[in-house]
Amino acid sequence: MPPLDPVAQTAVQRALADRRAQRTTQAQAWFRLAACAAPGDTRVVTLVIGGSAQDQARWCLRTACLDPVLTPVLELGGRALAEVGDGGRAISFLRRALVADPQKTRDAAFAMADVLARAGRLSGAYPLAWWAAVNAPGNAAAQVRLAAVAGQIGRKGTAATASLAAARLLPAVTDLSVTAVQSARRAGLRREAWICARRAALVAPQSGDVTYLLTEGGTRPEGMASARVWSRRAVATAPLSAPAWDAVARTLRAEGWFSASLSAARHGLVAVPDDLGCARSMAQAAISEMRFAVTRRVARTARMAHPGDGELAYQLAQAEKANGDLGRGWDLDALRTVGPRFHRTTGLPPRASRKDLPPGHLLVAAEQGIGDELLFLSCLPDLLAECPEPVVEADPRFHSLLSRSFPGLSLIDRQVRVDGEGAIYDYNRVVSDLGLTTHIHAGDLPGRYRRDRDRPTERSGYLLPDPVRVAEWRGRLAELPGSGPLVGLCWRSMLRSGIRSAFYAELPEMLPILRLPGYRFVCLQYDECDAELEALRRDQGIDIWRPRDLDQREDLDGVAALIAALDGAVSTATSVCVLAAAVGCQTIRLAPSLYNITDGRDFFFANMTPTLRRDEPMDVSVAIARAADLLATRVKARK
Repeated sequence: MPPLDPVAQTAVQRALADRRAQRTTQAQAWFRLAACAAPGDTRVVTLVIGGSAQDQARWCLRTACLDPVLTPVLELGGRALAEVGDGGRAISFLRRALVADPQKTRDAAFAMADVLARAGRLSGAYPLAWWAAVNAPGNAAAQVRLAAVAGQIGRKGTAATASLAAARLLPAVTDLSVTAVQSARRAGLRREAWICARRAALVAPQSGDVTYLLTEGGTRPEGMASARVWSRRAVATAPLSAPAWDAVARTLRAEGWFSASLSAARHGLVAVPDDLGCARSMAQAAISEMRFAVTRRVARTARMAHPGDGELAYQLAQAEKANGDLGRGWDLDALRTVGPRFHRTTGLPPRASRKDLPPGHLLVAAEQGIGDELLFLSCLPDLLAECPEPVVEADPRFHSLLSRSFPGLSLIDRQVRVDGEGAIYDYNRVVSDLGLTTHIHAGDLPGRYRRDRDRPTERSGYLLPDPVRVAEWRGRLAELPGSGPLVGLCWRSMLRSGIRSAFYAELPEMLPILRLPGYRFVCLQYDECDAELEALRRDQGIDIWRPRDLDQREDLDGVAALIAALDGAVSTATSVCVLAAAVGCQTIRLAPSLYNITDGRDFFFANMTPTLRRDEPMDVSVAIARAADLLATRVKARK
């Protein structure tokens, strides 16, 4: 290459001296003079490139015209053009850089991935982001870009691996650790998420937000340190961190310590009055303590700062249903579909008007568990009077019961499938096949037909068990020893947790009922309980009969027939309790009434008697003692 023009050479020397002295403006002026003195020399033009993105783009375009294969200029030009919004030429420059030197263009690959991702061209961005990250394993920015692109196209494993790599490279950057833990959890890498969270907590012990990650059940593998330990550490290191206090509140509530949970959430709201997490936790803890006035006050205040939050609306709805305006409670409850509790759906037709329902082509979409489903469908007779031909989505275990009770009713199975994000209710096929035009969720039915607290239903059940099977059960039950009333007994749900345990009993706690003379008891417990029944028989001499040939989890039609053959049932707040009431059996509920709406009798079933008042703290031992007193008046032997 010929020597540099003397004028250009002098200008370059002056410019380099000014650059070393950090006189950027003067240096740029000398560089431009050199470029004017030697307009065709790419060595000079390359030195000129600098300043704003507009200047960089202009000089890179000029240099690329003089020498179209200068890789550094193409890379810099591509980034500059992207920054000024010229995505088309930016991609062209970066692609040329990759073609010119594919082995040394990780920066170009990274920049091009960034440009394509911003343009929404994720399928093209992903291989470039992957190439940049693989060739620069120590570059945190490349790992972050790969994680972002991979996450957007559903590659959870790659996103988690890249996020964790970025967090390892920059452990003091708490935001990276938080993102990495969440990404690892989504990919099912619980142990990796736990390790990342612990490392971040050790590097930044003052960060309550990082320590908060260690309290989440989705992060902690089984057998690791308890959430309570880490949540306490979080508030110790960051006493003004609302997320840390929320972690304590959630942990305590999960263990059944509702009062302590409420206190912890209140501490968080003192630190940050508009914190959403603490407001939710305080309202939830207050509901668990039956302190509905507290829930109402907290939820109303928090909704001023977070008006669109579905969870706050749900909690306020529970408070209004218990001790406030029942109609307003159901109206608020309609917002549950946008809250975090509600399942994902796709393909649903438009929601039906609150005032008028179409005569047909209406889908009653299922939601929640089987106990809730039985409760909601107690309003089905009211719906059929208004809309005679709905299509009802229900658990298939109930289809025979519903078909017998409502001849001609159109039933479909639950339309649930599993995708990469978990369970989703997909209605696309049935909507198309059945010509459905509107929908209403089953949980919306009480809001239409049960709005007046002073008008509880007079109906004692609405389901018709199989009369043949009922007769068979009565024949078998008649063979049991004794002649007193036959009472079904259920003391817990199969799903157990700290929160739920407050509403359930251990079998020995049922002794005040079991020791009543003259009664015969039948086991309606649908999980494994043989060891408990044997211990009761051995230690107390009390025998509870359990039908060995009945699958009480799957054969719900058979369970309904068995219950209908009994004289009564006593149950904690489980699906068995609602099923017993739904088939017309005299039912004593070891809890307040459903939704805490009424005292003395249940709002939805005239044949269900709650044992606790709606504003009374949950105490299963008190409920059992009262049930023992109620049996004599509520349950008589069938003649």
